[in-house]
Amino acid sequence: MKHISAINIFRDFLFIVPALLILSCREYSDNTDEPFSLHEGIDHARGFTVKEYDNYTLLNVYNPWQGASDILFSYILTANDKEISGSLPEGTVIQTPVRSVICLSTTHVAMLDFINETEKITAVSGREYIYNQDVRNRLERGEIHDIGYDMNLDYERILELNPDIILAYGVDAEAHAWLGKLRKLGVKVVMIGEYLENSPLAQAEWVKFIAHLFDKQDFTEEKFSVVENQYRQLADMAPEAESRPVVMSGLPWRSSWFVPGGKSHFATLISDAGGRYLWDNNEGRENFPVDIESAIDRGSEADYWINAGTALSMDDIVNTDKRLVNMKPFRLNRVFNNNARLNNRSGNDYWESGIVNPHLVLRDIIHILHPDILPGHEPVYFRKL
Repeated sequence: MKHISAINIFRDFLFIVPALLILSCREYSDNTDEPFSLHEGIDHARGFTVKEYDNYTLLNVYNPWQGASDILFSYILTANDKEISGSLPEGTVIQTPVRSVICLSTTHVAMLDFINETEKITAVSGREYIYNQDVRNRLERGEIHDIGYDMNLDYERILELNPDIILAYGVDAEAHAWLGKLRKLGVKVVMIGEYLENSPLAQAEWVKFIAHLFDKQDFTEEKFSVVENQYRQLADMAPEAESRPVVMSGLPWRSSWFVPGGKSHFATLISDAGGRYLWDNNEGRENFPVDIESAIDRGSEADYWINAGTALSMDDIVNTDKRLVNMKPFRLNRVFNNNARLNNRSGNDYWESGIVNPHLVLRDIIHILHPDILPGHEPVYFRKL
């Protein structure tokens, strides 16, 4: 799940909660080639860059919310044990390694777990959405606090905890509403925009961004390379399948059906698994609305239905809209959802550890679309409804 609030429930088809905590934001000239050329050791992600200098490391984050254009956040990382000689560029100065952090998303928890730094977490946003058992145990013992979420963040508790940084994300331009409040508090907010990347490996590669904050670059590079290699090996297997089944996604919510863009990480995942995404002709990375009637009509072209919103059963789909029973994947009993790993509250590990384990997610999808390729595979994140 992306955010540790109701946004997790609806992330398959819409990010509905106002964005949070914007600091050190300024405009830049949006040249897509230039930011990517500045990456040092970054092969997939396009939402951030890393540049090493003698006295500091510069991390830039580009357009970290839906619809953002020419927005830049800069973070200047300096070592705790070194004096800075000369001037620093514009941006938020952060001493590393970071000693305490507040996470506003389950994906942030997963990234910290990936680099073995969850003990630095002092607070989260919405404890009920956490799946990680170690973090949940610390929440139960009162070692990690819940600071609320959305418009109800506990600013007094944030000041009391005095974290080195808050890891945050933006959903849309409404994020600016939080700027003045946090500026007055003097909180250092680090924007994470992994959900906007156009491939699962690009999403997962944000662990390298996080690693710089904790001086865990070498450890993270080695661990990520294992994930990357396994993902590529699996992707190389999938195209050998004789057919590429068509995949649809999402579930109606209110008056619309929100689906991932044709250039989104979900579309890339389906392609890498040997399938064809139903809306692959769309040019966006972000979720977009489709009227329910059109979605139902297009659904007749699909062979599989993957990530069916909040549905836990076929009855849930029927109760959402009775017309959905006429869709081909429903009639063929080929509906799969990403909720195989739920805790006893609201935590869904697909939106947590699934983000940093794209090879496991890809393995699940290949098994769904082409079971003969991976015989005997036991799905990790997905289950058949």
